[in-house]
Amino acid sequence: MKPDRPFLSVLIPAYNEEDCLFTNVNQVLESLERHQKTFELIIVDDGSDDRTGDIAKQMANDNSTVRVIQHHTNLGIGPGVRTGIQDAKGEWFILIPADLALNLEELGKYFEATSNADVVVGIRSDRSDYSSFRRLVSWVNIRSIQLLFGMRERQFNYISMYRMRVLDSFDVRYWQSAFFYAEILIKAKALGYRLKEVEIAYTPRTSGKATGARFGFILRTAIDMLAFWLSWSTFGRRSFRQQRDLISGKSGKNPP
Repeated sequence: MKPDRPFLSVLIPAYNEEDCLFTNVNQVLESLERHQKTFELIIVDDGSDDRTGDIAKQMANDNSTVRVIQHHTNLGIGPGVRTGIQDAKGEWFILIPADLALNLEELGKYFEATSNADVVVGIRSDRSDYSSFRRLVSWVNIRSIQLLFGMRERQFNYISMYRMRVLDSFDVRYWQSAFFYAEILIKAKALGYRLKEVEIAYTPRTSGKATGARFGFILRTAIDMLAFWLSWSTFGRRSFRQQRDLISGKSGKNPP
């Protein structure tokens, strides 16, 4: 590891988050400083048409630990995460939504778990702000992943923290839907990386609008899950080495 490599890369994807971005990014910075971790914070402005980009650039000008990457058009959460991963320099990587979605004091739980984990999987404490429809969709999504892929984890779409070498070990295919969260966990587990769950206190959004519950996005996630399962179940009968080759794809990256 390079001596100047930060312990953590924090990605905050942002689309039209002018109301909360400045306050929430500063809260993240303060929390990381209290935990005394070396870090960088990457804001990906995903084609916002409000002041999000300007606010992000001003924060980067004022703080050397903050960097900004801008998409010219709105590409969605998956491509935003991919951009952040490609630019990250830390030993560990975490995505924190612009609306935070967690009590920042809970970051310590992620850090404590790193001693015996390669991926720290956050389990959110409640879904009190979910509609009945969204609760049903979440339950179906979790049960489907558990049954189709033999995963024992309890959640797949909340905040996880990854060793960068895990993310460098394979290619992620399904960036256009929310399935990429589960895809990473499934592939990491298949390669023998250690997944550890931690209970995290969830904090509901106080401003802006969530976009993950759109019907088209939900449908795309379901289609991607089925497509991956068809491929995975076909090759799952092969030896583990052949599965590793499938996961690594054409990138030439090798599992541990």
